[in-house]
Amino acid sequence: MSGLTKEKVIIAFKKLGIKLTNPTDILGNAIYAAENSNAWFTAENIKKSLSSFAEMLNEADVEQWFKTISFSSSPKKIGLILAGNIPMVGFHDVLSVIASGNIAMIKLSSSDDKLIKAVIAELLNIEPALASKIEYVERLKDFDAVIATGSNNSSRYFDYYFGKVPNIIRKNRNSVAVINGTETKEDIENLGNDIFDYFGLGCRNVSKIYLPKGYDIANFYEGIESFQPIINHFKYNNNYD
Repeated sequence: MSGLTKEKVIIAFKKLGIKLTNPTDILGNAIYAAENSNAWFTAENIKKSLSSFAEMLNEADVEQWFKTISFSSSPKKIGLILAGNIPMVGFHDVLSVIASGNIAMIKLSSSDDKLIKAVIAELLNIEPALASKIEYVERLKDFDAVIATGSNNSSRYFDYYFGKVPNIIRKNRNSVAVINGTETKEDIENLGNDIFDYFGLGCRNVSKIYLPKGYDIANFYEGIESFQPIINHFKYNNNYD
């Protein structure tokens, strides 16, 4: 027995949140390695993602989250096929499996195989008993349920292989914005974040905008002007061209 309790997991998550408020202090090498292996993972975007997890794992929200979760006394093995389109995108699935007392069988994306491992290592430093809840795998087998994230194409294979067990299979997702013409410059700047954060590669990034008839498009371009330097990133520029 690991001696792991729900209370210990709550404490570990809170402590991880505190550590992630200064990610460079504990994850500097991992950030550097991730940036060098995946050009989309700039240090700025990596830190943005880590900071969002730090914010999510604040004491009040962790306490509230765990009030809604039953901690299993008979753990099941949950296979996780993680995406790698933006830094740490699959980490919430890992946290959710651990929070429920189950075992995370993690198939990392080759695009994000350094950051999540490094953050989990920090979590295990905080609470070593959590090692009983983490398995890294190259191929899923002997699982009880699956959460798989991929493209519309890969989802067909996921349905075939995992359709007989409880599953969550995520496909391509796209987000849209609707402008009605009353937006302030600040509103458009915030929309710019929704468009350009993580180079627009996240499923929540806006990729289509609906404008009212007669809308002055200059208002939109003025609002997103501050994001112009993104074009200097070579991979973004190559795709833009």
